[in-house]
Amino acid sequence: MEQFAKLAIGSIAPDPDHPALGPLAQANADGTLYTLTDQDLPGRCIDGRRPTTPYAQIVPCAPGGSLSLLVGLAATRGATDPMWGASELTTKLTWHGTEGAIHVGPDDRSSGCGALDWVSSIIDLANDHEALVREVAEALDMPMATGYPLASLAGEKLDSAGIYRMFDDQPHTTVTPLRGFHSEIAIVINHEKGTTIDQNTLDRLGHIDVFDVDAWSLEVGADWLADNYGVDRNRAASAMSAFTIAALAFLAQPSMTVMHHN
Repeated sequence: MEQFAKLAIGSIAPDPDHPALGPLAQANADGTLYTLTDQDLPGRCIDGRRPTTPYAQIVPCAPGGSLSLLVGLAATRGATDPMWGASELTTKLTWHGTEGAIHVGPDDRSSGCGALDWVSSIIDLANDHEALVREVAEALDMPMATGYPLASLAGEKLDSAGIYRMFDDQPHTTVTPLRGFHSEIAIVINHEKGTTIDQNTLDRLGHIDVFDVDAWSLEVGADWLADNYGVDRNRAASAMSAFTIAALAFLAQPSMTVMHHN
């Protein structure tokens, strides 16, 4: 994808001739790549690595899991504390009947999610290259309806370690350890509401990983933020779209294959 290749600065990229890319594209096109979700709000990271134990629920994916909701909230009402209101958000998610959720690496309970560890750099990337982020978002059917969606967070620092501790310590939040190394062979943007990528299908295609973005869930998340916090719905959706595109560009090399599913 030409626009994404211009934006991407990351280190993760597969063999461009990976034998599973063709079957992956076919499964994406015919819908067999997907399974139904147990909830509508994003609660699992786009990170393609498998958890050390099976997920209790099948939930939609967005950068950092609940972090994407936190970014959408902070971008619309301002950064209200060093953790941007994370404790308040996870409490509201519990009232909603779900949990706040992030992930860690296999060996370290204090880091492991690139979206959270590098959140300030990802936001800087989005702000520095907003026009190109908008081009990529438009090409992937993730348009940004408002101007400067992440500008209010420029220069704001997030207490990433504090976020991890909060999720790890609170009984109504989830921290999921993931296994192994990044081996994603593609980015898949999914617009089919109520679905996410079926990791069993990825195993059948050759035990592959992909970056899974359930874009439809960001729209649901924007509605939820507007209903629960009274923030501007379009700005929240635009902020989460911008953060998603920038997070992918921060992680992936320009050669990464990008697919989307409607």
